[in-house]
Amino acid sequence: MNSILESLLAELKREVPEPDFTLLSDIYEKVIEKLSLGFDPSVLIVLDNEDAHQADIERLKFKIKEQIVARLLGRANSVVMFGKVNSGDANSFTKVVMRMGMKPAKIYILALGLFLLDPALEPLAGTSFSRAILGRILAEELGFKSTAVERVEMGALLQDIGRIPAILYEIQESTSLDEDFVSAWHPLLGLALLRKYGMPGYLEETLLHNHFSFLHRSLSPLAVIDLADLVVKKSFAKHGKLIVESPLPDATIESTLGSSILDQFSAIGYRKYVEVRLPVEKAEGEKVRR
Repeated sequence: MNSILESLLAELKREVPEPDFTLLSDIYEKVIEKLSLGFDPSVLIVLDNEDAHQADIERLKFKIKEQIVARLLGRANSVVMFGKVNSGDANSFTKVVMRMGMKPAKIYILALGLFLLDPALEPLAGTSFSRAILGRILAEELGFKSTAVERVEMGALLQDIGRIPAILYEIQESTSLDEDFVSAWHPLLGLALLRKYGMPGYLEETLLHNHFSFLHRSLSPLAVIDLADLVVKKSFAKHGKLIVESPLPDATIESTLGSSILDQFSAIGYRKYVEVRLPVEKAEGEKVRR
C-alpha cells in the first residue's frame, strides 16, 4: 500500500475504489518516485531562499538542462512581459531569475522539466501554456494586482500537472488508461508532484477547486483560470491550438493583445500552438488594398 497516497486521500477526505488505488499506487511508484528531471533538485532549494547570493543563483544554470535554461531566457527577455527598453539584457541566469521572480522561476523550471520529459507531452504543454498565457492576459485586463496575476499564470500552467505521470505511465507500460480514471484522479497525482517538489501551497487549490468563485465584487484568480481553461479546451478541440481574433500592430500601434500572445508563445518555445487571425473587417480591408 502506498502510504503517501493514503495520507493525501485522508487529507482530502476522499475514498477511492481498490482497483483505482492499486493503479494509482503503480503510477506513483513507477513514475513519480523515479522521475529524473532536467535539473538537479538542489536548484529548487536555492530558489526557495530569498536571501540566496547572486553567485549561488548564477551557478544554478550549470545544474539545469540547456533546453530549460534557453526557454527561461526567452521568457525573461519577452518584450511584452518586461518592456522594450530592457529587452534582451537578461543575459545572465541571475538576471533571468530576478526578472521573473524566484518563485515563478522555480515553478517554470519544474513545469518545463516535466513537459520536456517526452515528445508525447508537447500537446499537454501547448494547452497548459495557452491557459497560463491567456489567464495572465485576462487577469491583467481585469486589473488584478501583480501577486494575483502571478497566481493565475502559475496555477493555470500546472492545473493539469497530474496528467503528466499518467501519460508517462502509458508510454512506459505500453497501456492506455481510461479517461474517466485520469480525469477523476489526475488532481491527486498532481498534488503528489507539488508536494514532492515543494511548490507553493496556492497551487494545490488550483488543482482541487470544484466551483466557479468570486471575491467580493470581482472574479477570483481561480475563476479566471476556469475561463481561460474553457476557451483553450474549445479551441484545441476544434483546431488543435489556440486561435484568437485580434488586430496586430501596424505603423500607428505599438502592440495589441494578439501580438502579446504571439510574443509570449514564441518566447517560451511553443509558437506552433497559437494563431492570431485578423478581425473579418480588417482582413477584408487588407484584401481590398491589395
